Amino acid sequence: MRHRNFGRKLGRNTAHLRALFRNMAASLVLHGRIETTLAKAKELRTFVEPLITKAIHLRRTLPAGSRKPTADQQARALHLRRLIAARLPQAATMKGEDGDRRLSRRELVAYLADEIAPRYLSRPGGYTRIRRLGFRKGDNAPWAILEMVPGETAAAAETPKVEAPEKKKKASFFRRGKAEAAAEDEKRDTGHTEKHARKAEAKAERKPAKKAEPAPERKPVKKGDR
Repeated sequence: MRHRNFGRKLGRNTAHLRALFRNMAASLVLHGRIETTLAKAKELRTFVEPLITKAIHLRRTLPAGSRKPTADQQARALHLRRLIAARLPQAATMKGEDGDRRLSRRELVAYLADEIAPRYLSRPGGYTRIRRLGFRKGDNAPWAILEMVPGETAAAAETPKVEAPEKKKKASFFRRGKAEAAAEDEKRDTGHTEKHARKAEAKAERKPAKKAEPAPERKPVKKGDR
């Protein structure tokens, strides 16, 4: 039994599994999407997303512009580069319209920090998604696409957002003085009274006044008629 041992073995030993995930992670980073089985896609997502998170930390550690990083920033950046490089292969091939390009491990780290990380600076995780494609012909294994979600452009992600000024919250009755609370209550009641008075006046102006009808004449009563 594999108690407290998470992760899928996928029918491989540790070295083979680590090499598989390194190569698949490099392909996903360079091309944006890969097609594989559902089990590999789910397992690779837990391998790639921490890699992108470290690249985002590396991007934030280095100062923007031409400023020179401090000694602490350089040490932190070196540590993050080593952690990222440990999850990448020694080299990978990036296919393009102008031909294939061979990238070393150092170039892969730079590509992650300069091209991939700026897209997700304002995104707290969830950099990839899985789409199912049905079943593979032959062994009927569940087939899926693992792709990176579209992120922001580098300029939009690094532009600081202007926050709206916070509204001052009104203090409660117990935090205000009694005199202030009583004055506000009286003002509110006066406003309601004036509002009702204006409504009544407007209603009276709209309604036409009734004409008074003359009282009926009373005939004198004679003694014989009683």
